[in-house]
Parts: sequence; structure tokens; C-alpha cells
Amino acid sequence: MLESSRLASASRRIRLSRMMTRGIARLFSMSFFSTSPECQKLGLRAGAVWLENLCISSRSDQLNAAISSASTELTKRYGALDKVRSSAEVASFREIHRQVGARPKKQPPSVENLYKYLLKRSDLPPINNLVDAYNLVSLRTLCSLGAHDLDRITLPVSLSLLTGQESFTPLGAADPVTVTAGEFGYVDAEDRLLCRLDVVQADFSKVTTDTHRALIIIEATSDHNSSQVQQAFDEVVHWTQLECGASVQAVQEPT
Repeated sequence: MLESSRLASASRRIRLSRMMTRGIARLFSMSFFSTSPECQKLGLRAGAVWLENLCISSRSDQLNAAISSASTELTKRYGALDKVRSSAEVASFREIHRQVGARPKKQPPSVENLYKYLLKRSDLPPINNLVDAYNLVSLRTLCSLGAHDLDRITLPVSLSLLTGQESFTPLGAADPVTVTAGEFGYVDAEDRLLCRLDVVQADFSKVTTDTHRALIIIEATSDHNSSQVQQAFDEVVHWTQLECGASVQAVQEPT
């Protein structure tokens, strides 16, 4: 009888521990990424995928074939960059940039930049399997995507309007630059700017062959329909698992 009581007590403790673990996991997964009300008011919709166990290398033949197929399909669909710019999704990105004082002619949205490269070269810039995979997803969904090494940033990350006090060294640069107050960007818990607008990423958080954990940010606007955004999340999971052996730790979809 005493042994049965001990077993029952142990079982209750295990169940309670599991419930607490699940609760903490849900709380943590909900709090690793957020979008400020001000950015939502601009029309921005963003979420993130937390990936573990990544193996970063060059793109595979399978991904190369998928990019080639997308190039043929999308070149036929758009033909010229003006048609990309006039799409509701890219036009919305450009308008939001203008609203925060940026000049899309000088620094176009990332999706537009990808299409400019694609329409000229029938390919995507070869960087690594993770970046090439999410760039393919960006082309197919017209969402803006970027990735950051989770071992180099401090969670949570927030999409918010910048104060101008954030530290920022652009990708490929050696020295920090001044941040423009009022623009939007992605900032970590140490007030470091990970990406200015959806255009210029930070150097310190870039994905390299040493990256094993990453946060992929997926940005859309109110002119993207829900199926496009869901497709972006689904394809990120598919391609990162297939190409990089990723395991998904958590997903925060746009609210």
C-alpha cells in the first residue's frame, strides 16, 4: 500500500513537471519575437522561425534545381522589374519605406532587389544553403526574409521603430554607422540593430558555416494575403529541414 502511494505521488510529480515544462516552453516560444503596435499600424506583419541543429554549407543540386525552376516561372510571370514593383506586395513595402522617411529608389525593398538580380542573371546570389533557401521562399511568396545567428544575438527580438541610439554595423562593414530615428528595424534585447528596414542586415549576426542555431524572420505587409504568409512559413520549415537538417524549436507567426 505504501509502495502504491509512493508510485502515485511520483506519477503526480512527473505529470506536474511535464505540465510546467510545457507551460514554460509555450511562454518562451511566445516571447522570443514581437512586433510593436507602431509597426503594425504601418502595415507590417512579421514573425519568426527558431531553428536548431543547422548544417550550413553550399546549396545542394536539389535546391539549385528549385531555384532554376522558379527563375523560369517567375521570369515568365513578371518579365520586367517594373511589373514586380507594381505588384501590391512590393508596392506596399515601398510605400511603408516612404512613410518612415526612407527612399526606395535608393535602397529598394529586399524582395525587389532579389528580383532585380534574378531577372538579370536567372539565378540567386550563391551564399549558403540556408540563405539561398530563404531567398527562394522570398521570391515565391513576395515576403521579405532574413536570418540571424542565435548564438550571437540576445532574445527577444522586436520589430520596432528605431530611436537612433541603436548600435549598427552593416553587413560587410568594419565600422558602425548612425541609425536614423523613425525608421523600422529588428532589434535584440541588447539594443543592437539586426536589420535596418528589410534591407541592410548587421554584420555581427550573419549566418556562416559556424552557425548551428538561427532565427529566420519573415516579414510581410497588410497587402500580403494570409495564404502567402503561411506558404512562407511552411516553405522555410521544408527547405531548412531538407537543406540544413534543421529542427524547429519554435514558430511565432504574425499577430
